[in-house]
Amino acid sequence: MFQKHFSVFLTLVMLAPTAANAQQVSLFFPSYPVVPAVEMPVVPEPSAPFLPPPDAKAVTATTRGWNGNESLTRATFVAAITRRLYRPSERCFPMLSDGYDYSLLAFDVPKDATYGPDLCTAMRNGIMKGFTDGGFHPDAKVTVEEAAKVLAKAFSLAADPTDPAQPWSENYVKALTDAGVLSADVNLNAPITRDQLSAMFWKLRDLKKQAK
Repeated sequence: MFQKHFSVFLTLVMLAPTAANAQQVSLFFPSYPVVPAVEMPVVPEPSAPFLPPPDAKAVTATTRGWNGNESLTRATFVAAITRRLYRPSERCFPMLSDGYDYSLLAFDVPKDATYGPDLCTAMRNGIMKGFTDGGFHPDAKVTVEEAAKVLAKAFSLAADPTDPAQPWSENYVKALTDAGVLSADVNLNAPITRDQLSAMFWKLRDLKKQAK
């Protein structure tokens, strides 16, 4: 019964009208009911590590082939961020319908995508969305500007703009620039690299710890 209702809910969300200001569609669940945390099954990690701590890079570069200059696809990015931000018990439950059908999240997400639980978790927590065409574009490269939005929202540094005339990334970029996490002269349209994302993420985590 729950699975049936959930599938209908996802269909309605994907067909809902979208705001003109952003390129992205509201595929996450802003009013999604709280459900008990379910321990996720072990998801195989790719050969390259996800956002290792700075002091571990020397080891991972040798043992697991860390390439700091490599850009990130949206699929890899959402997995990297989610697996660092949320414990397994806090991630999205695995069964969206019969089987692991993550294609319900977006039409271009494979049914058994290994990043499916990560994308579901990111959408549920409102830090990532899909696009107006109903897709997630998993193979597209993530820009610095897009990464700034996800990180600013994940660390509660900025809210979505309320003025339709306001540039969609203004709040997020300003928040990270003011925090000293993002350089004022950075190319926001350039694909973000692993090293850039790692540096931004761990600096934000340190700032959060210092603020406590």
